[in-house]
Amino acid sequence: MESRVCKNCTKVFEITSDDFGFYTKLNVPAPTFCPDCRAQRRLVWRNNMSLYTRPCDACQKSTVSAYAPTTSIVQYCNKCWWGDSWDAKSFGREYDFQKPFFTQFKELLSVVPHIAMVNDNGIASINCEYTYDWWFAKNCYMAFSGWQVENVMYSFYVLAGRDMMDCTSITDKNEWLYECIDCERCYQLKYSQFAVSCTDSQFLYDCRGCSDCFLSAGLRNKKYCFKNEQYSKEEYESILASYRLDTYSGVERARQEYHAFILLYPRRYAHIVHSTNSTGDLLTNCKNTHQAFNVQGAENCKFYDFGTMPKDSYDISMTGEMSECYEGSVVDHSSRNVFGVFSVKSQDIRYTQHCHSGKHLFGCVGLRNAEYCILNKQYTKEEYEALVPRISDHMNVMPYEDKNGCFYPYGENYPIELSPFGYNETFANERFPLPREVAVEKGYAWQDGQQRTTGRETIGSEAIPETIAETSDTITKEILACCTCGRNYKIVAQEYVFYTKMNIPIPRNCFHCRHAARSARRNPFHLWKRQCMCEETIHGHDTSCANEFETSYAPSRKEIVYCESCYQKHTN
Repeated sequence: MESRVCKNCTKVFEITSDDFGFYTKLNVPAPTFCPDCRAQRRLVWRNNMSLYTRPCDACQKSTVSAYAPTTSIVQYCNKCWWGDSWDAKSFGREYDFQKPFFTQFKELLSVVPHIAMVNDNGIASINCEYTYDWWFAKNCYMAFSGWQVENVMYSFYVLAGRDMMDCTSITDKNEWLYECIDCERCYQLKYSQFAVSCTDSQFLYDCRGCSDCFLSAGLRNKKYCFKNEQYSKEEYESILASYRLDTYSGVERARQEYHAFILLYPRRYAHIVHSTNSTGDLLTNCKNTHQAFNVQGAENCKFYDFGTMPKDSYDISMTGEMSECYEGSVVDHSSRNVFGVFSVKSQDIRYTQHCHSGKHLFGCVGLRNAEYCILNKQYTKEEYEALVPRISDHMNVMPYEDKNGCFYPYGENYPIELSPFGYNETFANERFPLPREVAVEKGYAWQDGQQRTTGRETIGSEAIPETIAETSDTITKEILACCTCGRNYKIVAQEYVFYTKMNIPIPRNCFHCRHAARSARRNPFHLWKRQCMCEETIHGHDTSCANEFETSYAPSRKEIVYCESCYQKHTN
């Protein structure tokens, strides 16, 4: 075990012997940034939910893009980028030993065309133009990070299922979900979190195998329950009808009661299922995986968020089915992919962005099916293997210096200030929010021209009918204003059909504020050491439980947090 001081934020962090073994295996130096600063630096290269319309720089057709029109990035529509009319190697250049590596990489990044939207619309997906990091899907709109889904709108990280709206972190074949978080195998579910195999219910928290339940927490295989009390079918339906959940005011009343009610119910310290020697939250079928969140099937991983089936990898986001990768975002189906951004199906590559199906690449952008390239220039195998160590040494002799005076030798990920996105456009701002003045002072880009309008509403929120039954499809022709931020938004036809089917009133907030509200209900991707709060002597301890654990519930929070043993005894 070694303690180090983060050279970015000055916090102390630890590196274990296992960590050193991993870094040696991948031939990278141990990190000088703490885990949080590494995550922030990694996530700033991912535009999360800011989309724009701008012409393709190749065919000039209007396209949906993740890059603001004000950026200097060259961007091609999907058809042009994947086409054969251009060659990323034509931008190749000799490595200049008189300049820092990251200076040269930034120059390359500014001229090689980027794909406007990372999705497979028109290839493996149909009618999914307004999606980002979205694959094998059909009829989806304003959805981000997901695959194998159909009819999904305004959602983030949705894996397998159909007919969902305003959902976050949904896995394993769900149908007809609205405003749900961290749910799996559910049907006809609304306003719920941590629900598994539940149907025809609303406002559930951490329930399993339940149907026809309302405003309850911790239930197992129950039916006709309200606030955890059992009722007859007739009594339950009477209570449900009295709340008028088809009305906006009825939903808001239930929402307030729900948040107050679930605070009274003990929480499990973490949702870790069928996993051994693992820490984090929302882990399933994991082994020897630590400080990981929203991960399934991981083995020997650490500092990982949002992914499936990774092995032997550290500091990875939004990635699945890869091994021996480090400091990457969306590096699926890769091996030894180090410092990769949207570089998939590749082997033994370092410092690459948007490179696919490549091998033995260093400092490259936009290459496909390429081997032995440095700064997009082609080399022989012998030339490549001789030059890469020289560049690594040069990065240590002449490291890049950012605007805060922080140096970046070999083994550091890309400096935040090189990202083509404004800090406020990225996933980093959701995890590590910064005021504009602080971000600008640090030298980070900031996007003031985000595509949004205000003051153009054609109907006030007070004029929106209380129920969807009272709302005609003419609402799709109106412009609404968000009650929280004032941003204008519209109800599209597919959205109106969904609300009608699910008997849901028209929302009074824009998609961005609805997503922010869901994100606020999720725990941070951080762990604290705590002791179980259970004082029930019937659970096998004389006074309070002495079990300790790592949890994403900070000690200052109001929730009652139990160890796994006490939680299981309480729910049973």
